[in-house]
Amino acid sequence: MQRTRRTLLGVGAALVGTAGCLGVEGVEYPAAPEEAGSPGDGAAPGDSSSGDDAPPDDSADADGDPPPTNPELADATRAVVDDAVWFATEYPDAVATYRDAITDAVSTVRSVRATVDEEATITAEQVDTVAEAAETAAARAADALEPHFSPGPRIRAQTEYHVDVLRVFAPRNDVDRALEELDRMRTDLASVGTATYVDEEFSRNPIHNRLFRRLLAPLPPDDPERGRVTTGTLVELAVASRNFSTFAHRPYDRDEVDRDRIPQIYGEAFAPDRRRELRARLGPIPQPADRIEELFVAFARRPPLGNRRRDAFEGWARELDGVPVHVQRYPDPETAEARLSTALEAGSTEGRAPIDPEATLAGSDFGGNASDGGNASDANADTDDGPTAWHRFYHREAEGERYGFDEHAGVQYGYVVRAGEFLLAAGFSGDAWEERTGWHGRLRYGWVTGA
Repeated sequence: MQRTRRTLLGVGAALVGTAGCLGVEGVEYPAAPEEAGSPGDGAAPGDSSSGDDAPPDDSADADGDPPPTNPELADATRAVVDDAVWFATEYPDAVATYRDAITDAVSTVRSVRATVDEEATITAEQVDTVAEAAETAAARAADALEPHFSPGPRIRAQTEYHVDVLRVFAPRNDVDRALEELDRMRTDLASVGTATYVDEEFSRNPIHNRLFRRLLAPLPPDDPERGRVTTGTLVELAVASRNFSTFAHRPYDRDEVDRDRIPQIYGEAFAPDRRRELRARLGPIPQPADRIEELFVAFARRPPLGNRRRDAFEGWARELDGVPVHVQRYPDPETAEARLSTALEAGSTEGRAPIDPEATLAGSDFGGNASDGGNASDANADTDDGPTAWHRFYHREAEGERYGFDEHAGVQYGYVVRAGEFLLAAGFSGDAWEERTGWHGRLRYGWVTGA
């Protein structure tokens, strides 16, 4: 969506984000400088410093020490990226291995069953053969899919009962009962090897395994809010470096709900045109030299089931208004730091501030300006307990939502940080930091705000 500053002035704080704005939910113009400090730098009343002339938020930088590595954010990002790349590259072969393992086990049970039927006898050795086939299938499946999925327990649960029954009736040479149990064992094994079962239990679209949990890592597993958050969150994910994209969310219960009430989302997650649009907003932040991976992630609200057919969401992925995060991975932290320096030199910065939805909910805008006129970012920027402080960065080169309406493309404002070997960027918009609030609410449970 493209909007002019004149339009924004007309709607003021009542403006709510609409489709295609890439995360701009609202605009809230700050109080006058004597009441809330200088716009853009989070300055306290009476502080005349602003922009790049202001003292840096990070005292370590002021002392000339190396910039923080943000190890917790790096670990969380690494977990997300590693799993996303696994889905993009290794998942097809892993699923094929799983299905081959099930097929081989079913074939063994079928062969033993034919022999028992033909010879009219069943031996302990034959029971051992089918038991070993089931265990081999469970082990092969686990090697292929763990730790992303846990197929072993389900396979064992599907076969152990049948093996126990066979061990009861084989010594009695009860062939009829043994054949019945072998048929049941074969059927149960085959049921966990179908394409339908794989698509549901080991889904890649939507992803709802541990990667989904890692994307929402700040929320502890035992938090009572977790069910509501995971049910209400939809994540778009694109591993651009691997030409792979998908959604991550809890699946809708298609067995219990009228299909007309299930939301319909068209198009692929973070399609190429949206990637190009976000790269344009990011300006110099994308640094492809030596880059190993590039990911696009957008946090959105999972459309709820409609009470009636016409109430269900039906539209394109971009209409979900997901809040985007851009991730770049480099061979090592030193390379990432060099790429960050290159990007920052191509634009301008105004200190650092955390992406802290909790602080905003408590009365601070995203520029770090507390409701009492103080600088909310100061409390957390240099502590280990607070959220990661990101560079407040802006540049003038890229097209934005105002492009085509004003004479100039305008300035894009956003946040960028290095964490280990990663560069992360979020919140880029033509609306300045202190002129918008609420857009990052959907990031409240995203991994980028939890470290």
